[in-house]
Amino acid sequence: MKLQSNINSTIDQIISLYLNSVNRSFPHLLEGFYLYGSIALGDYSLELSDIDFIAVTKERLHDAEVAILNQVHREIESKYKKPNLNGIYLTWSDLGKLPENTQPFPYFCDGVMHRSGYFELNLVPWYELKVHGIRIIGPDISTLEIEVDFEQLLSSMHQNLNEYWKNWIRKSSKRFSLASLALYFRRADIEWGVLGITRLYYTFREQQITSKAGAGEYALKVVPARWHRVIQECIHTRRGEAKSLYVSKIQRKKDALGYMNYMMSESNKIFNSIINKRCEK
Repeated sequence: MKLQSNINSTIDQIISLYLNSVNRSFPHLLEGFYLYGSIALGDYSLELSDIDFIAVTKERLHDAEVAILNQVHREIESKYKKPNLNGIYLTWSDLGKLPENTQPFPYFCDGVMHRSGYFELNLVPWYELKVHGIRIIGPDISTLEIEVDFEQLLSSMHQNLNEYWKNWIRKSSKRFSLASLALYFRRADIEWGVLGITRLYYTFREQQITSKAGAGEYALKVVPARWHRVIQECIHTRRGEAKSLYVSKIQRKKDALGYMNYMMSESNKIFNSIINKRCEK
């Protein structure tokens, strides 16, 4: 069953297997199934990306349904090691909500089925679904009641910048930490950091959301040339190009952390400028 012509064939096969397996066990359980994230943004990597989904059911799932869905996910992972299906199981009334406005829900992440939690329930997925989402089954996305306050979205991203990413840089800068050692040996960790923080920079600067590679391409046009090599290295990594642009892993790590600190500073400057302009109105 071919879902959409613009979806990679492997991703198409995984989603088709998932939907067929669920429907065999629970016909009509899924009333909606939507993709967001890197696939929806046109920047998926079979090795680095996940298949981010939002599944919608009429009511909260019962324990028996969660158990069967866990079996379905494990069946798929036994056949396809990459990419991973990561997603959340919500009801229609949950769409667009934040944790403070709804009850916890089942979700599947990195090979584990969780009975209850708030995985991925923030403004970024709702924005990506509303603006870039892909409908597999269910009502057209344009008809869904999803509202995103973009100013609130920017504020949450600013908090993420100065909490998650600041801590990520700090741990990766320690001489003997696991995070620090990973940057020597794993290009994927460098790609995660460099392009992840660049996406925030792009959003603050352009008031939009783009993919990791899209943010990297954008940065090549606007940041000083001294950072271009490490940015291009990460774009190549995301696109599956095996050859590194660096001879020295030490220099690559140094450039990555230097660039990320630069991005921290620039992103905070842009965000503060946005806040000052709001206060002047």
